[in-house]
Amino acid sequence: MVTAVESRLRNVTAPVVRRLRLPAAQSSPAAARAAVSEALVEVDLVAVLDEALLLTTELVTNGVVHARTELEIEILATPQGVSVMVLDHRCGPLSLTAWSAKTSAPGGGPFGQLQDRGRGLFLVDRLADRWGTVHHGDGKGVWFRLDRPTTRPGCAEPPGLAHVPGTIGAEEPSAERVALLAENSRLRLADTERRAWLTFLAEAGELLAQSLDVELTLALIPRLVVPRLGYWCTVHTTDASGDLHLASATHSDEDLLGGLLDRLRAAGTALRGTLRGEGVAALGAPVDGYAVPLVARGQLLGALTVGRAGATWPHNDEIAVVEDIARRAALAVDNARIHADLRTVARELQRSLLPPQLPKVLGLDFGAEYVPVGETVDVGGDFYDVMALPEDRWLVVVGDVSGKGVQVATITGLVRDVTRALVHDGRPLTDVLSRLNETLVERGGGRFCTLALASTLRRPGGLLEVGLHLAGHDQPIHIQADGSARLVGRCGTALGLFDTVKSPRVLISLHPGETLVFYTDGVTERRRGEELLGQERLRQEAATLAGFPAEVVAARLRAAALGFSPESPVDDIAILVLRNDGSA
Repeated sequence: MVTAVESRLRNVTAPVVRRLRLPAAQSSPAAARAAVSEALVEVDLVAVLDEALLLTTELVTNGVVHARTELEIEILATPQGVSVMVLDHRCGPLSLTAWSAKTSAPGGGPFGQLQDRGRGLFLVDRLADRWGTVHHGDGKGVWFRLDRPTTRPGCAEPPGLAHVPGTIGAEEPSAERVALLAENSRLRLADTERRAWLTFLAEAGELLAQSLDVELTLALIPRLVVPRLGYWCTVHTTDASGDLHLASATHSDEDLLGGLLDRLRAAGTALRGTLRGEGVAALGAPVDGYAVPLVARGQLLGALTVGRAGATWPHNDEIAVVEDIARRAALAVDNARIHADLRTVARELQRSLLPPQLPKVLGLDFGAEYVPVGETVDVGGDFYDVMALPEDRWLVVVGDVSGKGVQVATITGLVRDVTRALVHDGRPLTDVLSRLNETLVERGGGRFCTLALASTLRRPGGLLEVGLHLAGHDQPIHIQADGSARLVGRCGTALGLFDTVKSPRVLISLHPGETLVFYTDGVTERRRGEELLGQERLRQEAATLAGFPAEVVAARLRAAALGFSPESPVDDIAILVLRNDGSA
């Protein structure tokens, strides 16, 4: 059996308490409104929602603008009413004042003493059932109380107010109440629009940041502006002399784009003049738009020009968004240019580590292919070279220094130059490998290098003898005249890892028409999902190329490696082919 006490307890709703600490920022009023709204919905007190949100907005905004300190918000909501206190942290004496807004006269009393505080306290005085101020050692605050509205028996609500949530009695003037609620609606709409613009700017910034291509970035900018912020949009860039050049343009009506470009060319002088100042500059007829300079890192890159349909001037919020897009766009363009410059430097540095061309040697045929990593600005450690030896002999060098970057390029150049110097001094290849290893141990910075050295010696009957040393490098592929292919050589120790290295010499006989294919691990480690290209697939592909010239073999193996996966290479690809063409 349910007792009377239990029945009463079921109808009791615990109060909802919220406490927030907010910064002195423009986002704080919205955060406070969200907390008040959540509390009122939880206790089913939406009847005073509009008034509570409006007063909370005013008090928090006053704290942000005037106190400029962190704010503490305390919310106490019950089914009977809600109390909200906004405290700042500006020092003041301890005192407490409280009164009833329903009994105070606008011309005197507490209201009269606080008229200089502006609209915020006026709204609190007119809408709150009770309100007051509190001063403490660390600051001060304002609180208000809104009770659940009741309608007196026998009194109907005035027409036009019955549908308004939060109406506190029929005695309130309907015009004043409607004006206050309209103000609350305006604040909500402004907050919604601000959030929409922030979302738009975040998405635009993400799109601009994704591109490191200058032309693509310049083409994207006007498409972000049209049609949301303008009827048409153009982007001009400046050259070294300060002249403007059209980079991209978009018009809501593509049929009118040609005429717009003609008018912009005619207004070139006026457009250049707008860049002498800062901020937005209006453009008169025949353009009828406004220009925003594109500035990044203190450098003028060009101008963003936006036009509107008709003679209406855009809203200040729209202009502010365009200025923000111009700042983001200028930074994206500058980043893309820096990236392009770095890529150019990387390519030139990488090219300096490779021979400008392979030698033309009677009886030998050389072919090579090199594929750097995608769009990266890093320099890889893969390299190859062909060096002349005494007695009409030749040395093939293929190597791979671990890692990427400027340090790797330095070490790669070191390995290549030291190898050349030692070979020209007539050192045996075993000594060359030992000296290279000592150099990398001392100066390699922890990097290691795999290396393949192959010296050629012409024998009677067109036979080519190849002495092969592998210092941790992948085994080359020997393509025989009958169409078979096999891996040859014995793997030794990579350079730069230990004080001494072992690299046994293996002799390989290349008959006329036979080929030896050298490659780096960027080929065999080409990945398609979880699957690697691997040495076996490469060997099978090479077997189909028996009898082809060295350049064709290198090109076909490069195509096979790239075609194995749709993804861009994640490691450099180097292929060097030595063929005995039997013409000696």
